Amino acid sequence: MGIPGLLIALGDCKKRKHIKEYADKTVGIDISCWLHKGVYSCSDKICKGIPTNRYVDYCVRNIKILQRFHVTPLVVFDGGLLPAKAGTEKERQEKRRVAMQEATAAEKRGDFRLARQHYVRAVDVTPNMCRKLMDKLDQMAVTYVVAPYEADSQLAFLARTGQVDAVISEDSDLIPYGCRRVLYKWDHDSGMGDEIDEA
Repeated sequence: MGIPGLLIALGDCKKRKHIKEYADKTVGIDISCWLHKGVYSCSDKICKGIPTNRYVDYCVRNIKILQRFHVTPLVVFDGGLLPAKAGTEKERQEKRRVAMQEATAAEKRGDFRLARQHYVRAVDVTPNMCRKLMDKLDQMAVTYVVAPYEADSQLAFLARTGQVDAVISEDSDLIPYGCRRVLYKWDHDSGMGDEIDEA
C-alpha cells in the first residue's frame, strides 16, 4: 500500500503528535485501515460466517477517542474497484481462497495457531461489513462519504479543498496526492502517531 520507501525517506520530516493536538479540527479518516485491523481480531468468525460486530466496535472505539479530544471525524470509505487494478484484485481473491483452504486444513489437524494465521490472510472487508459500520455512524451522527474509487484520492481532495484539516491513514500515497498534514501509525491506546506536515 502506498509508495515503497516514501515514509522512510521522509523520516526526518515526521514528528510524534498526540491526537489532542488536533482538537477543534476536522480529520479525514481512511476507514479501510481501521476496518482491516478490526477484522483481524475476528477473522476466523468472519470466514466461517459466524455473526460478529467486533470490527465495527474497533472502528467506533477509535472514533470515540477522537471525539473525546474534540476532534471531528470525517470518515471516508473505499468505493468501486479501479478498473486498472482488476488484475491485482483477482490475484488477491485467489490468495484469499488458498488461505481459506489452508486455514480449514490446519484446523482439522488441530493446529489452531496456524489456522488463525491463515484466517487472517483469507478474510476480506465486504460491502455488507461497511454497511454495518455506516449504520452505526448514522446512529452516532458521524459524517461519512463513499469515494468514487479508492479513499486516498478522495481524502486528498477533501484536504486540498479545506474540508478536512488533516488525515489519519497508513497510505503514503496521500503525500504525493497533495495532503498537507497526515498522521500515520496512530495508536489508540497512547493517542500518539507520526505526523508529516508539508509546512
